[in-house]
Order: sequence, then C-alpha cells, then structure tokens
Amino acid sequence: MARGLTTRLRIFVKQWLLPPALWSGLARINRSRDLRTRPNSRQEKALLRENLQIKNLHKGKRCFVLGAGSSVNQQDIRKLKGEFVISVSNTFVHPDFAYIRSRYHVLPPLLRSHGQLHSEEKFVKWLKVMETSTGNAEMLLHIGDRDMVERNGLFRNRKVHWVEYTDSWDENFNAPLNMQYVLPIWSVSELAITLAVYLGFDEIYLVGFDHDWFKGTHVYFYDHTKEHAMRPDQNNLDFVDSEFQMRRHAKIFRKYKYLYSKRQNIFNANANPDHYLDVFPKVDYESLF
Repeated sequence: MARGLTTRLRIFVKQWLLPPALWSGLARINRSRDLRTRPNSRQEKALLRENLQIKNLHKGKRCFVLGAGSSVNQQDIRKLKGEFVISVSNTFVHPDFAYIRSRYHVLPPLLRSHGQLHSEEKFVKWLKVMETSTGNAEMLLHIGDRDMVERNGLFRNRKVHWVEYTDSWDENFNAPLNMQYVLPIWSVSELAITLAVYLGFDEIYLVGFDHDWFKGTHVYFYDHTKEHAMRPDQNNLDFVDSEFQMRRHAKIFRKYKYLYSKRQNIFNANANPDHYLDVFPKVDYESLF
C-alpha cells in the first residue's frame, strides 16, 4: 500500500508540478542518493527515537515561530527576548536575531529536496554561517543530511534533533503527530509548527508567516540577493508559476488545518494585511507583551 501511494505521488508531481527536464535531473539525484538518505541503520533509527524525549517538553509555556516573511520588518522582534522562539532557515540574518536567542532552529531536507538546485559545497558554506549565527539553538535537521553535516564537522557542540519523513499523507486528520517520521512537507513552516505542537506549548504564535507568494518567489524581510547564500539561479525556477504556487499552498494550508485540529492553540501574529493565512485566528502582535 505504501509503495502504491508513493508511486501515485511521484506521478502527480511529475505530471503537475515539475517540468520534464527538472524531473529527470531530480530522479537521477534521488537514485544516486537513495541509500544515503534513508535511515536504514540501527544507529539512525535510534537517533530518530530520541525525539520521543521532547514530547510535551514545554507544556504550560508559549512560543513564537519566526518565519522570514517581509512583515517581520514591521515588527519589533526584540520583544521576543526571553520567549521560547523557534526560528527557520535563513532568519538568522535578522540584525536582532542574536538578541532574541532562539531555542530551536529548523531546516527542511536539504539534499533530498533541494539537491537539484545547489551543490553540497554551497550547503556547507551556508550551514557554517548558520552555525555561527544561531548561538546555542537546538537544530532540527533531516536524517538524510546527517552524513554531510557530520563529515564537515558541523554542529558538533550542539543538540541536533534528526527527523525523517513519511512517503505520503492521505490528508487524514487522525494521523498521529510524530517527530520521528514527520508527514511530508512543502514548506519548512509546516515542520516548525509540527515541532511546536509536539513540544506541547500551550500557545503558539506565528510571526513572519506571510504566504504572499503572489508578490514574487523571493519576498523576505531581507534582501535575498545579498543576505542568502542559498539563493537559487532564477533559471532553475521557471516552473514556479501561479499554478505551481496555488497547488503548493493548497497542500500547505491543508497541513496547517491538520496541525490546528490537534489542539487549536496556534495563532497568526504576523503584521501583513495582504495574506491568505486565514487558517489560524489572527491576533495583534503588540498585545502579546
């Protein structure tokens, strides 16, 4: 059954999301990495099981999940000092990032999901800057990137939580929340919120979750041409048109509804009035302090 679902998902992606040239390249990359990105060993499975130790770890507390949306420039994130903060991807370039000292820093799968766009050398360069900039934040990384991370001596003195992803999700809201084998994601935001819910926070506030894709493919609080080492070649993103974004966001928002159904304790605190994020109740950021 799992193999059948995987096959149908690949056919869907091939027919509807990726252009033929990119699909062919991605297929070759995945075949070459297949054994390296699957947690076959006992050691890797043991690393995944360690996530059971953090379930409901912060029950009774609140947290803020910091995204990279442009609305962050309209908010004083220095107010987050002393709060539990879960940051994602390139948010560490914010000038106040060191001041707020995020507790967790979350990345999507790198080699498996983005290996067709970037070289390992480029990933390592970015991760080294990230390691320096994120202080003592505990990292959430894909087990498929473990070999690259450890071979290059990254995050040796940091707590790393490794995760793997399931092959597919049938949008069943009864699916258990699992931080060993996470439901597949289209955005790192899904993983960050999954972590927040799993950690048991009573209140989860989203900052910088704009989802204003209609303004362009690279709309962040920073200038991606200068402050993001992983900026892709625009020629590799020709397939990212409105249809792609609508299909992608439909999947993301469906996952958001699934996560909200677990406890209904997630709130949208971004400052962007032009967004589609109507899944979570809207709250005023300033009123939270």
